[in-house]
Amino acid sequence: MSALSEAAPRVLYVVYWGAAEPLGQSLVLPAVLCMAEAGIRLTLVTFDKPADFHDRERMGAIRERLTASGVRWIALKYHKRPRLPATTYDVLHGWSRGVLSALQEPPDIVHARTFIGGTIGLALAPALRAKLIYHNEGFYPDEQVDGGFWAQGSALHRASSAIERRLYARADGLVALSRRAQQVLEGLPAVQRRATPVVVVPSCVDLERFVLRRARPPSRPEEVHFVYMGAVGGRYILDRVGRFLAVAASELGRVQLRVLSRADPALVESMLASSGLPREAWSLDYLPHEVMPEELSRQDAGLFFLTQGLSEHGCSPTKVGEYWASGLPVVTTPNVSDIDELVLRHRAGVVVTEHSDAAYRKAAVQLRELLADPDTPRRCREAAEGYYALRAACERQVALYHQLVSLGRKRERRPA
Repeated sequence: MSALSEAAPRVLYVVYWGAAEPLGQSLVLPAVLCMAEAGIRLTLVTFDKPADFHDRERMGAIRERLTASGVRWIALKYHKRPRLPATTYDVLHGWSRGVLSALQEPPDIVHARTFIGGTIGLALAPALRAKLIYHNEGFYPDEQVDGGFWAQGSALHRASSAIERRLYARADGLVALSRRAQQVLEGLPAVQRRATPVVVVPSCVDLERFVLRRARPPSRPEEVHFVYMGAVGGRYILDRVGRFLAVAASELGRVQLRVLSRADPALVESMLASSGLPREAWSLDYLPHEVMPEELSRQDAGLFFLTQGLSEHGCSPTKVGEYWASGLPVVTTPNVSDIDELVLRHRAGVVVTEHSDAAYRKAAVQLRELLADPDTPRRCREAAEGYYALRAACERQVALYHQLVSLGRKRERRPA
């Protein structure tokens, strides 16, 4: 086994997202920079889309920011089609570049984030004689089933589930996105047998950027502005969101939906048209992550609807944390991460119990009461601070790094 560093842990952080895309901007860069500030020596490997590579100014600004914090950045090109060969190529490319980077600075830990990142880490960690942390970002094989992309029990579902089981069995440490997911992982026989540490790290929010919004302007009390951020289609049921708003208008007055997404405009149009929400009641735009705090300050409530199935306990929607940090109550479906428990505890939103007009109308009445309560923004902010705080989440990951490095040192020092 390679000698483990006597000072700060050296971490090779592999994630199958791009640093310039929304998830990279909201989830990866803030976490990596926070941990670098805590003294972790990080090499970040991302997979960036070709369009982002062509934006040299943006990529240059990201590199400058990372370099200034002491983070080495290896930006690889993401390949989409044909899907299986493209992903296989990305896995092999990630493995080879990870090996090459280790020639400059051998890592103590491979932190593999996302399912494909985990697949890369599964092969990379033993090659580098490093500890492996699997940061699962949800139960990926089941997410594909719930999104309608794979059939349950299909060859792809079985193969990916086998890889997932291997990741849980091989990892020296696990990162779960919710307390519910933590309970699932801690109940796995392989995790129990190895006493693998499992830490909860929700998809966190930089609370210094997303701040409590200004008071709702009295000039438009007859109109409620909603925001929906992120993916559309598959597990993300924007058509149900539209139907909720179409029904809610009878209780709230005029409603206006702002969809902020990179999704295909034709898909958004089709889903909302089928919901009965009038075309003049919604707009679609894509905004860079750096302007999102200002955008949220102009909204009244946030929306997050997800299909119920095998996977919803394992996710952690960062958009909910950003809504709450900005003082916005959320309207959401049940069993998503730990959100419904937090909604009830803080009175920070409404859980839609079922997809029916009656349930939507009931939720709209509850939301109307929250919007009329001047204390709602403060309670939402408290929910964000208590659950989604970036610094606390980074501290848990840094503690896991030190725990694994310390364990490795003890094993190295045992007498033969």
